[in-house]
Amino acid sequence: MNEHRQAETPNLHINRNGPTPEYIEAGHKLREKLLYGIQLCDRNLIAEYERDSSQKFRDEQLNLLNRVPNNKVRSYKNILLSHNTLYSYAAEKGGLSPWQSHFISEKYAIMIEHAETISELDKIHSYMVSEYSDPAIRKSKSDNLTIVEKAENYIEMNFAEDISMEEMAGKLHVHPSHLMRAFKKEKGITISHYRNMRRIKEAKELILFSNLSMTEIAIMVGFSNPQYFSKFFKEVEGITPVEYKKKCKK
Repeated sequence: MNEHRQAETPNLHINRNGPTPEYIEAGHKLREKLLYGIQLCDRNLIAEYERDSSQKFRDEQLNLLNRVPNNKVRSYKNILLSHNTLYSYAAEKGGLSPWQSHFISEKYAIMIEHAETISELDKIHSYMVSEYSDPAIRKSKSDNLTIVEKAENYIEMNFAEDISMEEMAGKLHVHPSHLMRAFKKEKGITISHYRNMRRIKEAKELILFSNLSMTEIAIMVGFSNPQYFSKFFKEVEGITPVEYKKKCKK
């Protein structure tokens, strides 16, 4: 058991003059617990943080949401932007690739800036913690991966990049035709379809939590042709990206 698990949350003390040093120190220890949990993809450690840090950013004693006078949403945005950077750094220490870290942090920076309510920011923060601590998007340390698993890992780390099948096969040290056959046989879909499905997953978050145009979202997640993005989205979801946004905003 590591020291982060052994450490108990200190008693939190408030006096008439505001938070005591012990209170502030306790908050910092809780944050360190969360960052360590993100680094290790340790959901149990993150759950401890969620349980112990019952007030988190809403803490009236620390006055965090009043840093920008009469604008709690702006204050919350500033806090989440700084935490986005911290989470990204912790995840990189745990094996998240620099490209993924950059993409994810940019995505959440956009979502945070475009949010309009405290409740939206609460959801975004929850998504941030969940995604940054997701072991499925970390570099695999195993030397025994199948060619299909290597391809999945490669796509995860490069899904928004315009990389040809030849380039991908070259990176994986395998012939393109063998890679395509093996992937289709095991997954039941082509590599191109699999990668586009991954792109759609990212696009859905940006559609819901940003005011970017559909063209901007398409390009950001890797679709060079916005019309094809809309067509593929409808094939997957049954409705267009614009209709999806309207439906989810009701």
